[in-house]
Amino acid sequence: MGRGYRTPVRVLHLYRPALPGTRAQTVQVLHTCHALASRGHEVWLLANRARGAPADVDTILADHGLAPVPTLHLQLAPSAWSPAASAWFRWTLATWCDAATRDSVVYARELKYLGPVGERPRVVYEAHCLEKQRAAEEEDEPGVTEAWERAMLARCNALVTNSGGTLAALEAAYGAALPALRRVVHNATAADRVAPAPPREPSARPCVVYAGSARAYKGVAALVEAFADLPQFDLELVGDTWPGPLPPNVRAGGPLPYPALPARLAAAAALVLPLEDNSFGRQFTSPLKLWDYLATGRPIVAADLPTVREIAGDRPFYYPPGDRPGLAAALGRAVAAGHGEPRVRTWADRAAEIEAVLAEVVARPRSAR
Repeated sequence: MGRGYRTPVRVLHLYRPALPGTRAQTVQVLHTCHALASRGHEVWLLANRARGAPADVDTILADHGLAPVPTLHLQLAPSAWSPAASAWFRWTLATWCDAATRDSVVYARELKYLGPVGERPRVVYEAHCLEKQRAAEEEDEPGVTEAWERAMLARCNALVTNSGGTLAALEAAYGAALPALRRVVHNATAADRVAPAPPREPSARPCVVYAGSARAYKGVAALVEAFADLPQFDLELVGDTWPGPLPPNVRAGGPLPYPALPARLAAAAALVLPLEDNSFGRQFTSPLKLWDYLATGRPIVAADLPTVREIAGDRPFYYPPGDRPGLAAALGRAVAAGHGEPRVRTWADRAAEIEAVLAEVVARPRSAR
């Protein structure tokens, strides 16, 4: 348990991941809950049931490389049918909140789930964006979203953000209306993510790996297009399917189980993070893949953005976002550099930082913000 604790905190992590799953959000939430439970806290996670999911929770944990922990209460929706799952979620959430004690905290990763929480439990919000800005970018109604976001933030006793950019955006938008207790808590990776690099054939073309979602706003489409003009390298996309044709030197490997990823990353000549210079890339991300990349010790090629430098400092070989000649030059330097020293920030490290926030929240009077 965390230093200074006499009583474990009862934590309901409010997100509803689909389990088992390979999405970064799913990995982050499940591993954070497991790490908090491993530190002695009573942690509940209400999850959607992925279609075809095993009924055995221990099997789902094993699929993510995790062992059972007695204080982790992972509860799956009784059905994959959305209306039934939503009804179960609302009822289970209300039941948990009605039984909340002084040491009970709802740890919400999405504001949209806070409506049914009520006034009884304390609330910590983990923000990954500014909702009103996202609404404006998606041509929604930012004014309506702003009023709702302000009201939800007023319900919170503490604010955790995934990056300094997210915290700065929220402070610029809402200032003193935010809880006084605010912390940046970055993502992490598993302690065993260091894998030995296999020997590479001297005649083989260097293979560069991108791990994660292929969503357009993450810069992957531009990366694929750039590799059509980089025949001296191969590119492998790991973690998602690809909707269209690919250049001859690019292949898509599809989803990969979380425990299998380190070996694939360790075999790469370099690892690439092609974020675009948009609000997500510049302000609102703490890429899970970057923590996995750093743990391998393999050279990293990354778009030069504040969110990346905040985590990795001068470690990556940077290029201006979207700049093809810059990307080619950075790849050449990275491949020539070879293996470096692994840097591992564990889920236990992340849980300790969250634990410090929980300790301060439960120590304050219920109304304190």
